[in-house]
Amino acid sequence: MGYFYFDESIHSQAHFVLGAFAYSETGLESYVAETLQQTGLRPGIDEFKSSSRMDQNPLQVRARELLKCVVRDHCRIGIVVAPEVSRSILGNESLLGLNKILTTNSFRSGSHEVFFDEGIFTSSATGELAASQVCMGQNCTFHFEQNSITVMGLQVADLIAHTCATMMLAQLGLVKKKVKVGENSGYDPDSETEFGFELWARVRNNFFAAAPPPVDTWKSQLDFQVEVESRGLHIADSCDTKIRDAALTRFGSMYLGCIH
Repeated sequence: MGYFYFDESIHSQAHFVLGAFAYSETGLESYVAETLQQTGLRPGIDEFKSSSRMDQNPLQVRARELLKCVVRDHCRIGIVVAPEVSRSILGNESLLGLNKILTTNSFRSGSHEVFFDEGIFTSSATGELAASQVCMGQNCTFHFEQNSITVMGLQVADLIAHTCATMMLAQLGLVKKKVKVGENSGYDPDSETEFGFELWARVRNNFFAAAPPPVDTWKSQLDFQVEVESRGLHIADSCDTKIRDAALTRFGSMYLGCIH
């Protein structure tokens, strides 16, 4: 059985909301629980939240770093982008994104559990009705209005949504922060890079995507790219051109070649 977890990151100043699916062939609860325990947080009581002030909470910072490893090792990623002014439609757009993922990708599991964080739909009944219309025929069991403290895989979706939304903000020119690359990066640890690039480098291998082109067709390493737009990216029709172009530029395809 496969597991989908969905959460969102809202950015009113940029007029978009970005939702993220974290998918794993096994439930993420045990991985998240272990992460929280390692950082001194209590599973089922405490939780990781990307909206926390990281500069004031070292436990959240440590949890974030360990959850990035959970994403790297266990998750595939799907992205949904919608205009913030139409946030009420995010639930329906998320189901359209899920249906795209399910119909264009291969899975070892034939059935899936799908969890949505609180507030994605106006009610569980609304979510059930929308799912019956949009994902008709998909072998999914849906769970709406879920609490991320108890459904801990949602904390991973929260991290992915925040990470990818920050990448969108960087693409739009609204985040210009630079960070040191640190140890084990392949670069001088004191050298600086764009924050958006650093985030992208960590997740670029995990998106739902088409297979890369055969190696013998490459003209250079730059051809080692996978197409994400048709497999793991859904952009609401109501998005304006600026948001649509930024989403396509940032997530439409992923370069997987060497960056060192």
